[in-house]
Amino acid sequence: MNKEVVIVGGGPAGMLMGLLLAKENVNVTVLEKNKSLSRDFRGETIAPGSVYLLKKLGVFPALEEHGFIKVRKIKMYDREDKLFSVNFDELDHPQKYGIDMPQPVVLEALKEKALDYPNFQYIEGATFTDLIKEDRKVVGVRYKESGHELEVRTKLVIGAEGRYSRLQTLGNFQVKKKEFSRDLIWFKVPKPADWEEGNLIKVHKHDHVIILPTYPDFLRVGTYISLGGNRETKKKGISTFIDKVCAIEPKLRIPMEEHITSWDDTTLLKIFTAHVDDWANDGLILIGDSAHTLSPILGQGVNIAMQDAFELLPYVTNGLKTHSEALPANLFHRFIEERKKQVSFVSNFQARQEQNLSASSPLQCTIRKVKMKLLDKAPFKNKVMKKLQYGVVANETMEV
Repeated sequence: MNKEVVIVGGGPAGMLMGLLLAKENVNVTVLEKNKSLSRDFRGETIAPGSVYLLKKLGVFPALEEHGFIKVRKIKMYDREDKLFSVNFDELDHPQKYGIDMPQPVVLEALKEKALDYPNFQYIEGATFTDLIKEDRKVVGVRYKESGHELEVRTKLVIGAEGRYSRLQTLGNFQVKKKEFSRDLIWFKVPKPADWEEGNLIKVHKHDHVIILPTYPDFLRVGTYISLGGNRETKKKGISTFIDKVCAIEPKLRIPMEEHITSWDDTTLLKIFTAHVDDWANDGLILIGDSAHTLSPILGQGVNIAMQDAFELLPYVTNGLKTHSEALPANLFHRFIEERKKQVSFVSNFQARQEQNLSASSPLQCTIRKVKMKLLDKAPFKNKVMKKLQYGVVANETMEV
């Protein structure tokens, strides 16, 4: 089988890339190893900039039909003392809210839109196994489907596998990985009555929780434990864990005691960043978490990944017009250079926030409180948050 482009991975970056290419009449195949799009605690928050892109692509009506939560605010508290807040209504952009909804709904909407085009193919249960190379150029992929070994020849392979990318290894990419000093435990509980709107970060001394509204009427809550401390945390029992969270946010006690009855009701997420030095080889390019795994702070990974796809599109379509064989890596140098600037901006912002959140001594906690209150009043606050929340469409003003 021959295709102009093969995308490995049917997550947000891969599925959006497939739709974008299909709309441009490119013969494209998306290989997804899972037979279901179902996934939990995966990029459920879509930032305003990515919502804007989904509207431009005509995908949004399907999301509206399902339903979602509008997210208009981000707030940070030291228990009940407000340190920092952002209201998207105050940002100079026509898209005034992000959304929270199950990621499978977004992926299904992208897939169904792409399937309207006869040049789009989606293969589920397709496990990528190897790259096909000729003269050091990538010219295709091998994969397994229903026990059969198959291959696709192509001018370009786009790696969108996510944070545990085999293409990083098979493509001989150099990866700089940094583990954080803590791991993150997530859980979901029903939203208490009269819960305030917005994404919340609450700190108290050396601890904090991240609390995100989750469709239809739940909260997604994350709290940190020491790196590799999962076993030790579990030894202390689920009640001790509940006490730890509720010391920061007492309103969570009743829903936690009713719904978090064992460790099976929680999910451990390893926290690390991984940045590939150069995202492209001849015939191969990485995007999304495969190229740059970010911290979960402010949920930027899915949005950066989707914007990678949006920005990559013209480089691919132009390259296909001018090259009859594998697209050379140098076609993508400018794309990589520009995307690295945005990724670096987000990554550095996250690193500063991680430093604030990991404050441990009384002095560090006091400095954190002062810094965040000063930032809240800073004249450049909205400019920074606009760049963070809208990315590549920050300066677009067209209503959609």
